Amino acid sequence: MEKDKTALRDGLIAELWRMNKMDIILHLREFVEGETAALWFLRSCETATPSQISENLNVSRARAANILRSLRQKGFVEMEIASSDRRKMDVRLTDAGRRSLEEKYAFLVRYFDLYVDVLGGEDIAELTRLLHKTADCEALLATNKMNQQAEERYDR
Repeated sequence: MEKDKTALRDGLIAELWRMNKMDIILHLREFVEGETAALWFLRSCETATPSQISENLNVSRARAANILRSLRQKGFVEMEIASSDRRKMDVRLTDAGRRSLEEKYAFLVRYFDLYVDVLGGEDIAELTRLLHKTADCEALLATNKMNQQAEERYDR
């Protein structure tokens, strides 16, 4: 059984490694990291604080500040002191930022449409089901890891 598990694990790692190098993943990564991810988040909430952006992107406040500085220089976001709390800043998407995001999203949609055409609906549905299951299991995996770490500390 252990040999089968090792082969499955190694095969999974190898295929995920190959996928990581694919163009589609590189384009998708833009929407979950960095500037495009910040624009995507702002599109969903209209206005946010730098702290909220930092939390949503899972980056440090310093990294979020660098992202926002770059987006502001490009004219994609505007920042102003929050009317409800003068100690905070509100960040908003500009029309230019919205247009840039829409162009990137349209490109991504066309790219994914090609994958649906190539793989076919049945395989895409199965892949989507497995990805959904994987994402749902992430919380369980994290809980198990925390429990394992706690047991290791207890055993010392």
